[in-house]
Amino acid sequence: MLGSIIGDIVGSIYEFNNVKTKDFPFFPEQGDFTDDSILTVATAEWLLESGGAKDSGPYYFRYASRYPHPMGAYGNSFSCWIQRAGKGDFTPYNSCGNGSAMRVGPVGWAFPTIGEVLAAAEASAACTHNHPEGIKGAQATALCIFLARIGATKEEIRMAVMSRFGYNLRFTCSEIRDTYGWGATCQDTVPQAIVAFLDGEDFEDCVRNAISLGGDSDTLGCITGSIAEAYFGIPESIYRKGMEYLPSSFRHVVKEFEQKYGNKIIKEEQYMYDRMYTPDRISSLKKHEVFVFGSNLAGMHAGGAARLAADRFGAVWGQGVGLQGQSYAIPTMQGGIETIRPYVDEFIRFAAAHPELTFYVTRIGCGIAGFTVKEIAPLFAKVVDVANIILPEDFVKVILS
Repeated sequence: MLGSIIGDIVGSIYEFNNVKTKDFPFFPEQGDFTDDSILTVATAEWLLESGGAKDSGPYYFRYASRYPHPMGAYGNSFSCWIQRAGKGDFTPYNSCGNGSAMRVGPVGWAFPTIGEVLAAAEASAACTHNHPEGIKGAQATALCIFLARIGATKEEIRMAVMSRFGYNLRFTCSEIRDTYGWGATCQDTVPQAIVAFLDGEDFEDCVRNAISLGGDSDTLGCITGSIAEAYFGIPESIYRKGMEYLPSSFRHVVKEFEQKYGNKIIKEEQYMYDRMYTPDRISSLKKHEVFVFGSNLAGMHAGGAARLAADRFGAVWGQGVGLQGQSYAIPTMQGGIETIRPYVDEFIRFAAAHPELTFYVTRIGCGIAGFTVKEIAPLFAKVVDVANIILPEDFVKVILS
């Protein structure tokens, strides 16, 4: 559940001062948890104490009363509800606001079936956000977390949400970043947050996607972070840093919840060493390991694996070929398949000359460049017997077929 809170903290200073780039300090100096985190912890306590059987409303009232002045403040309608609830009136206010989706994260971890997850998501929302769109936003978010947690692919998650809830998820962050504006409804936030996850390469990249859209940044980060944790896991260093922002009472609830329902933390020592194939998700490297990615000759490392290489592994903007830090660029955007071959051959020669390094080749050319695995994999036919070059499993299958 900490993924929700980290996304909230990262986005906290950008809610009313949007950034339209992924290049920003991940843990801002002035950042803090907001109402999103407070109510997420309230959801966790509701599940811990009652398994979702009790009315969730008193839990949200209790936490909002304990923490009445969070960074960014509570929404106006929710603030009015708190006032009424203090007088014993817990009537929901028919909201379709994104508050139902930002606090639902723990629900996706707490139940073993889709039916139970959806029922609990509705119960967590309906005490305040009983509008159909408010409930839908909470359910869609919780479903993404559940499916990610049990090992569904991104496309399976996309299709499940589109078919069940009717959200359009057939766009990318890059396509909407320049025009997306501030919106506080589920309709204006949940699809965008899900796509930020679908576009991401790892936990941090997903949250950066969400914040870079602008809009209600902390809530976008919170929703995206909740899904990204379940799918990718949170690197241990980011997990520890996120916990440092929280009061001890919050940390206690987080730990108790994770002990009961689980979490997904990537230990620092969990590298890819001695893997037979390149892992689908790479978030860290040992000193002797190199991330091999598809680039363009201009060295514009703006998206996909190239962005990850620039953010994590030392890829240099303006350099489209060769070794850069712990990454190696192979251009794939300059024309047909035969224009890529010389660069692959050059890479193989380089790797053979550096047996002290281990090279993890990603699915170069199979993303934005538009080639298929069947087209790209044969370029690496000479690699199968090279001990220090590791290929994706589907590349190997094509080569050996």
